[in-house]
Order: sequence, then C-alpha cells, then structure tokens
Amino acid sequence: MIEPTNLTSEKLGVVGEVSTPTPSATILLVDDEKLARMVTRKRLERLGHRILEAEHGKQALAVLEEHSVDLIISDWMMPEMDGPTFCEAVKAHEKFRLIPIILMTALDQPAQIAEGLQRGADDFLTKAASDQELTARVNAGLRTHRLIGELEQSYAVIAEKQSEMEAEVKSATLFVTSLLPKAGEVVPGVQMDWEFIPSLGLGGDLFQVTPWGDDYLGLAILDMSGHGIGPALRAVSLALTFRAEHMAQTHPTYDPGEIVATLNKENPMTQDGEYFTIWVGALHLPTRRLRYATAGHPAVVLTRNGQPLQQIGAKTWPIGFGIEEVYASEEIFLLPGDRLYMFSDGIYEVFSPDDELWDRKGFESACQTIHAKPLKKGLQWVVQQAKAWQHQETFGDDVALVGLEILS
Repeated sequence: MIEPTNLTSEKLGVVGEVSTPTPSATILLVDDEKLARMVTRKRLERLGHRILEAEHGKQALAVLEEHSVDLIISDWMMPEMDGPTFCEAVKAHEKFRLIPIILMTALDQPAQIAEGLQRGADDFLTKAASDQELTARVNAGLRTHRLIGELEQSYAVIAEKQSEMEAEVKSATLFVTSLLPKAGEVVPGVQMDWEFIPSLGLGGDLFQVTPWGDDYLGLAILDMSGHGIGPALRAVSLALTFRAEHMAQTHPTYDPGEIVATLNKENPMTQDGEYFTIWVGALHLPTRRLRYATAGHPAVVLTRNGQPLQQIGAKTWPIGFGIEEVYASEEIFLLPGDRLYMFSDGIYEVFSPDDELWDRKGFESACQTIHAKPLKKGLQWVVQQAKAWQHQETFGDDVALVGLEILS
C-alpha cells in the first residue's frame, strides 16, 4: 500500500546532503515501491550522484518544476501516472524534453520496449540489472545529456552570431539603398522610379541614373556575382564611379562601349571567380539619342506606344571573362511616351511551386501590360506578378527594377 505523501522535499526524498560531497549529476528516481527506490538510490549514490525521488509520474513532474535534473529513471507500472505516460508528459514539455529517461521494467519484452520508445523513453533497464549494467546505462544517459547541453550552447552561440550577421546585412542594405537615385523627374522630360528588393543574403545588384554634364543622362545597372556584404560593397564602389565628376574626367565623351571596355580591362576575374555583368547607357537629352553597351547583363526593355517590345542590348561576355573582349556602343532614338526598363535577373528567374520558370517572356509581357499605367504603380504590379508566380513574398536573389519614361 502506498503511504500518503505531499510534495515537500523531505517527503519526496530529495537528498540535500549525501555521502559524496560533490555529486556529479542529479538523477530523479520515480518508483511507487519504497523498497525498490531505496535499493536503487543506494546503488546510484555509490556512483556519486545526487538523487531526487517521486512515487509516480505526477509527483515527478512537480519535482522537475522545482529542481534541475540531468537524468530520469522511472518505473513502468505506477499509480496516478505510469511510466510511459510520464515519458510523454516530459517529452511534451519544452523545459524538460531534453532530459534522458530510462524506463525500468520487470519484463524484457520487445513489444513493451517498442511502446516505451514510441512514447518517449530513451533507454531501458530491468530491475534485476547488475551494477555494471546500471552504471553503463546511467553513464550513457548522462553522456547524452551533456552532449545535448553542449549542442544547445553551440546553437545559442550560432544563433547569436546569426543575429549579429543579420543586423550587419540589414545595415549594409540600408547603406546600399541610401545610395540609389531619388525617384521623380531626374532631368527635365525624363521621369524615373524603381523597385529594389535585396534578398535575405544581400547580393550585388545596383543601379545609377544620374546627369552627366548638361546634356547627358547616365544610366547603369550591374549585378555582382555572389551574395553577401562583400559583393554588395564591391557593387557600391563600382556604382560610385558613375557619378558625374568621375565620368567627366575619365570618359568625357560618355561613350558606353568605351566605359564598359575600360571596366573589363580594370576588373579581370578574381581567383575566387568573382565577376559582374553591367548595362551602361548615355542618353543625349537634346536629341533623345540613347547609346548603350552591354557586358553579359540582361538587355534593357523598351516599350513604345503601338509598337512591339524591343530588347536594348547585345549578347556579350560579363566583365572579367576576357581582357580582349570588344564592347561596342549601339544607339537608338527615343520618342515621347517611350519607357525603358532596366533590371537584374532576380525579377524573372523565379519558379512556381511546380518548378516552372517565369522567365524573360513572362517579365516582358508584364512590362507591356503596364505601359499605360502610372510608372510607380506599374513597377509595383510587375513585382507582385513575380511574387504571385512563385507563391511567396521573398526572392532568392536581389531584385532591381528601374523604369524611365520619356515625357517630352
């Protein structure tokens, strides 16, 4: 017959002072048979452990709320809450779920062992087990607990570093975004707006739309290989060279082919395989003549009232693939109402849940659809189409989409 108990340390058998002054672990012993607990307790104390006791699962859960425990040894058959039910309760509790549990059984039956494992037990021990087996299984359980603790600590360190890295990426993203041109009428007769969505890893997409002298509007969009802060900062450094002062000194004719060829000579592919793609344009404002050159970057899209969509750009090698590569300027005259869309491949290289690629065709169709829409709303609509295609809000790569409209 079970003697009445309450949940005080004395009645639960919590040992405050044991024969070993510095216990190596705290073990919770759960068994409704007082004699069995006493025998097992003595055996465990000889191993140098601190022992807490409970008569059944409900009582044991109360002990766990009050004490830090390294290992649980529980009987199978108990009143109030038996061993397997107690295992389920422990494993379902966020605070206790990592504590190893050894179930003690009178029988060594495969079906019983399978049930115990299924319900949360980590190991088994027969009540007739030798001291050597008891020691081995307890040590194995404690070793598992220590390893889990070390993994938890490592995970906490990794999570902290990850948080720091995400903060750095966010800071870098804000810095990169601060360098982008202001939307609006960038020069008389040319309206500009953009959508820029860095991926979670922050890549190297960047663009510039800036006056070059009194008569030119400089256009550039580039995509650095790789992801992370390194490519992003390299893109920033390169984009800054397209400022008016630098261009006036280095390329006073504002010839895009010459600009791209110079970039190619000055930026060979690194030993780590780093390179970039770029599209450069120079719009002569008095005549609306657009000269342009491409180095491996997607061709810019031109939409025009009542006309088929045009791709503005040639198929060429990216910057760094070959010093002797020739990058020649081409030209086209723009008309009032024309729209140019500069972009990186992150906007159209998106896959549906069925692994179907949206591709250039889907993107270009969207650009044609928005030709009559207000520029800002049109760009937002294109981005939403890409998100809808992939059924998710985030992109795996940077998304840069710039729209320019010739007003007059």
